[in-house]
Order: sequence, then structure tokens, then C-alpha cells
Amino acid sequence: MRRLAVFALAAAGCAAVTARPVEPPPGPAHPAGVLRLMWRTTLHEHGLFEPDPEECASAALANGRLVMGTRAATIVGVSPDTGHVDWLTRVSGGVDSAARFDPARGQVYVGADDGSFYAVDPATGAVRWTYQGKGAFERAPEVSSDLVYAASATDHVVALDSATGKWRWQYERDMPDGFTIHGYAGPRLHGSQLLAGFADGYFVALTANTGEVVWARSLAATSDQFVDVDSTPAIAGDQAYVSSYSGGLCAVNLQDGAVKWRLPIQGVGDVSVTDSRLFFVAPRQGLHAADLQGHVLWRQGLTEAGDLTRPQVVGRYLIFSGSRAGLFVVDRTTGELQEVFNPGRGVCAAPTVDEAQHRLYVISNGGSLYALDYGG
Repeated sequence: MRRLAVFALAAAGCAAVTARPVEPPPGPAHPAGVLRLMWRTTLHEHGLFEPDPEECASAALANGRLVMGTRAATIVGVSPDTGHVDWLTRVSGGVDSAARFDPARGQVYVGADDGSFYAVDPATGAVRWTYQGKGAFERAPEVSSDLVYAASATDHVVALDSATGKWRWQYERDMPDGFTIHGYAGPRLHGSQLLAGFADGYFVALTANTGEVVWARSLAATSDQFVDVDSTPAIAGDQAYVSSYSGGLCAVNLQDGAVKWRLPIQGVGDVSVTDSRLFFVAPRQGLHAADLQGHVLWRQGLTEAGDLTRPQVVGRYLIFSGSRAGLFVVDRTTGELQEVFNPGRGVCAAPTVDEAQHRLYVISNGGSLYALDYGG
């Protein structure tokens, strides 16, 4: 029998950037409970009657601080222990991106919806440099020893000098005629190559230092519509796992781009791979587990959950967000739903997980950042 525990938090008219520690409720904990709410901090005050607000940014853990952006055109540094907002930096556009920490440079990269891309000091919030590109930066960038790679909503992949933000190279493909699926792929660094997908259905391997094409492979199947490769590839061994919206999930050989197998499920999102298992979501069919040969092992339907983020492997659980339903916790062996954290307006953002502390952080569509401890 599925066990479902729902945490509902009433909307409160609290002031911006205020932390509220949460005391545990009286009495014994729910026996099926996985998540324990530790604190809540309001980062962006949305009106009670504001229609369908969304906050889709994810934080980076950087030298003892959470750094993330908001749709209020701010980047904030938050104490992960207390939820106190240590600094706030105003930027030129709203932020829906996943932040990325560069430990070698000691800075955090944050992309904005207006095409700005920032390198920020996590200690003070000072902007070290800004790059102005074309199209929103919403996907997490990749980082090498001296470059940072970012993909934009206009099918551009750009490489920037991580010390200065200076442009080094870019690769782009023509957007297809007609309609495309909302969203786009993030880049994935693999050794000396950078992998990226594009709206015309191509999955491309580039030389990371120069941007030269190593190989390009169309993942479109029989359909010539909605062929978008909008998923960021996952890598295991000599294969990448990436999907075309209409063409399904593909296993692609990293040497030459050959498609080894295809699982024809429409709309597969980003994949997680661990212990010879693939975990992914699709809008109509929900959460899936498959083996590395493309055989589905189990499926969990998630009706009315909204857009789903990549299922992250967290110990024995899969944890992911639903834009209309909240944060899901699922047993990764069986697919059994363990818990839902529902802050009232859904959760568009992917959670940030600190496995060492058994804690995760996620912002709700209502603009509040939550810290939740989880079982081991």
C-alpha cells in the first residue's frame, strides 16, 4: 500500500527575507514520514491572489552558504543552518536558473531570464563579472579548469573564461520552423568533450576547448514534429542517455554518436543514472525506472502533478518536484510513493541536496525557501 504524507503550509503575509525556524509538532512523528521541516525563509513575497506564481531557481552550496536567484531579480546568500539572508544583490532580470559553484575560482554562476550571466562572490554577493548573451539562461552551467559553459533558450552554447567572463567560443544551430517544445537542454562536460542537445533534434559532441564539432546525430524518429532534444544528457560508461521529445529516450555511443537503443516514450526529461538503473519522468506516463538496456522495470503515474524535475537519487529515495503538486519522495527500488511536501502553490524548482547533512533546500512557487531534513 502506498504511504502518503502531505505537509500543507498556510500562506502568511510575512516580510521579505525573514527566516522562521519551525518547531517539531507535538506527539510522535508520522511513521511514514521522510522529511522534517527545519526552517522557512521568504525570498520573494508573492501576493495572496497573484495568479499562478512560479519560482524555478535552484541554489548552489558554496563555502557554507546557499546562493540562488529569484524572479524578483535578486541573487541571495542564505545561511543553510538558520535560513538567515546574509546578503542580497539586485540584478537586471528575474532568475529561473540552477546556480553552479566553481570551487577552483570560489564563485557561483547564475543565469538570468534577460540573457545576463553572472559570476558572484558567495561570501559577499559582489558580482565579479557579467556576460550579456542572447536568450534566457535557465539551465545549470558546466565548469572546467578555466572555462564555464552555458546554454541559452535560443539554442546557443557559449564558453566563457571563468576568471574574466570573456567570450571564448560559441556554437549554435538554427531554430526549426514552426512550433518547438518549451525548454531546452543544458550542456554536459565529459572529458575533453562538451555534449549538448538542440531544438532541431540534434545531439552534438563538441571539443570543449575550441567548440569544434566532433560528431552530430539526429535523434528524431518517425515524427518530424517536436523533435527537440531538451534533456541534459546523463553519462554512464561509454554511453549518454538523452531524449528527443517525440523520439523518446536514447542510449548514444559517446565515440561516434550512434544510437544503441531507443525507448519510445514521449517527452522524457532529464535522466539520473545510478547502480545500473535509469530514472526519468515523462509528462503523460509519470516516473520510470529502466535498466541500461532500455527495459522499463516499474512506472509510477503522477496525475495532475504538473511539470516534473529530474528525479535525483538521494540514498534509497528519488526526490523531485512537481510544479502543481510539491516535492515528491519515492522509494527508488519499488517506485512506491513515500511522501509529498506541499507548500501550497506547488514547486517548480529542483531541490538542492546536501547528502553530508541529510538535508535538502527548495524554493516554492510562493517564494519561500525551505530546509528539510530527510531520513538516511
